[in-house]
Amino acid sequence: MKKYGLVLALVVALPVVAANGYEYNTSSNEGYYTTRTVKKPVSNKKTTTSRKNGGYTNTIQNNFYSSSQPARASSYDVQTTTTRQNRARPTYSSTSYDYYDYDDNSYAVKERQVRRVNKTYSTQERKFFLAHPFFQPLKGRFGSVTDFSYATNNFKFDVLNGGVIDVDTGAVLAPNTALDPVLSGKAETTQLVVKEDFSFGLSDTLAIIGMLQYDRTEVTLKDWSDGTDSTKTKDSGLNIFGIGLQSRFVDNHDWIAMVSGYFQHQRKVANTFIGELKIGYKVDRTTIYGLARAGYSNLIKGDIYGAYAEDKTGDWMMLSYKTDVKDIVYVEGGLGAFAVLNKYFTLNGELIYGYYDWHEQLSIKGAIGWQPGDMFALNLYGSTSLYDSAKDKTKEYLLYNLNPGSSATYTTGDYKIKDYNEWKVGVQAILYF
Repeated sequence: MKKYGLVLALVVALPVVAANGYEYNTSSNEGYYTTRTVKKPVSNKKTTTSRKNGGYTNTIQNNFYSSSQPARASSYDVQTTTTRQNRARPTYSSTSYDYYDYDDNSYAVKERQVRRVNKTYSTQERKFFLAHPFFQPLKGRFGSVTDFSYATNNFKFDVLNGGVIDVDTGAVLAPNTALDPVLSGKAETTQLVVKEDFSFGLSDTLAIIGMLQYDRTEVTLKDWSDGTDSTKTKDSGLNIFGIGLQSRFVDNHDWIAMVSGYFQHQRKVANTFIGELKIGYKVDRTTIYGLARAGYSNLIKGDIYGAYAEDKTGDWMMLSYKTDVKDIVYVEGGLGAFAVLNKYFTLNGELIYGYYDWHEQLSIKGAIGWQPGDMFALNLYGSTSLYDSAKDKTKEYLLYNLNPGSSATYTTGDYKIKDYNEWKVGVQAILYF
């Protein structure tokens, strides 16, 4: 592949920034809001009680969990009275009685009020959920999101026509001719990713983000209608490095908002700039939010990208998505909701529509989070495409043959995508310290 650059599974590998979430974590009657530091829990009109058991009330307010023990009254008042034997007698009531002894051994009772003394004990815990999509560490603290994922996209296609060109001279060896019958096949790209996002709070509202990604990508061309063997290409390595800034510029009882910007270098492929804006509204246990995301990539080598596979002899084939291109642009917009189920579990869902340079897609994502303590959480997620405009699109393919003993040749022509599918599953391990 001397003439053309390659973006291996670029659509699958388009970055999903795991550190673009937000939450924070404190305990022992202290909480954080961007407007001020609160020494005691703040009451809120959006407070709901989720569980009451054994005298303990568990409350979720603005997406953090509060567990408070009710006031424990230890009321007592020891009133000493004197009888005719001059012995002290304690009284444990709000009302005390004096006893008088008469000669006829009858007793008169006089009632008087006694002051009560109440001692109140209370405890409260505040827990912030690390899987929240607006997660960001506070000043001087660190956040880590380690993301393990597996993704795939696949599509069936028909090769419609082809013409042969001599690589050395550029001479046309065979004119472009329609195939009858067409040649059918299937392209499948799979990718295993380990991605680390590490963040540090420069202030309570601004954090710096660093990221690394290791990925292993396989592209397979298979299921040929003429019985041709499958062709598979593998590529792996530490391929993405990035740095960025994240600002949670609004956070009050009702609203929360975050803006982010990143630079990513994809080794030997592209330099990418990403911007993101999220705005959320808090409703009891749930944050409903909208998001907008845009990315711009400049290809480092070549002017073509698509699904590429090479066999052991050095022959290769590319089903291109776009040719004669140096820049790739994508834009996404969507709606999401994050809900707190109880002290340990959360749910997150997103519906996203995106323009990805050569096709458009509607996708859905769901996640369930488990957080057993203040500093660690697991977030299991999955996503899939619901609609993709790639279906029925006609694109260009290139087939390179070495042809031992003679000149190498290019076969070029058109192929038509019959369907297109994507899905992804993963788990995030989140630390905060």
